[in-house]
Amino acid sequence: MKIGIVGAGAIGMLFGAYLSQAKHEVTFLVRDINLNNRLYIEKDLNSTEQIHCNLANNMELLHSMDLIIIAVKYHHLNKLKADLDRLPVQIPLLFIQNGLLHLKFINQLNQHHIAVGSVLHGATKVNSNTVRHLGVGITTIGVYKGRYKMTNEFIQSSSSDFPLEITNDIEKVVLRKVVLNCLINPLTTIAQVPNGELVNNESFHTIMRNIYEEIIEAFGEDFVELSWDAVVLLCEKTKNNRSSMLTDYENDRVMEIDTIVGALIGEAKLRNKRLPILHTFYLLLTEMNRVGEDHH
Repeated sequence: MKIGIVGAGAIGMLFGAYLSQAKHEVTFLVRDINLNNRLYIEKDLNSTEQIHCNLANNMELLHSMDLIIIAVKYHHLNKLKADLDRLPVQIPLLFIQNGLLHLKFINQLNQHHIAVGSVLHGATKVNSNTVRHLGVGITTIGVYKGRYKMTNEFIQSSSSDFPLEITNDIEKVVLRKVVLNCLINPLTTIAQVPNGELVNNESFHTIMRNIYEEIIEAFGEDFVELSWDAVVLLCEKTKNNRSSMLTDYENDRVMEIDTIVGALIGEAKLRNKRLPILHTFYLLLTEMNRVGEDHH
């Protein structure tokens, strides 16, 4: 397949690396990388491999793709709207953002076929053209609009380092990830600690448990489909990782607060429920985020 990837952040580059390994022809749309540069992936600290791909700086160069993956963060989507509206409507799109608000953005698009992915990999950028794969996680993909006929061909790119699966209920999978993000990202960012500290430190462990219980109280276990043991296991599996929100904060980037924390608080309000601890974190993070906004 000819696959375009819009955005060369950590997850976009990770997708490009493994999809090119699976023999797809990958083209990145990049605005701030020299088109003569090469992109690389570090799968461990001792090995760096080149990502075989093309680089483009104009969306029109993606008009012949079999699939376009939208890998920018939520707050960059509005800037892409005009470019996306000019795409041929038959090209399938795959959105892999964190949070919930991108689903509302997708509803405004003209594309006939749109899929959404929930990504559980750990990845970070070492520099502008190198991504480090920190931990393998499953990417779950589901059709959000239309009939995405190439899903099967795409899923065949699955490997032990880049596992892919299909779901018939992508919105539930996306919500489950938002809950996980709300349990880990705000607390690690405010405390400025790696994920493992949320289970090793008694105070953080108690705070995370309290947030978990208020979320379950608001939504119900059946709706969230996330056990406490699964939360603890994820923190242990990613114990040395710094959450994406903390990484953004440490690098003076705008944090994804509204689409993750704000969106879950909004969903609770629709059910006439409150999330007071999470709302307190939301307000603290919003104040911390002003640093990032000043830089943009």
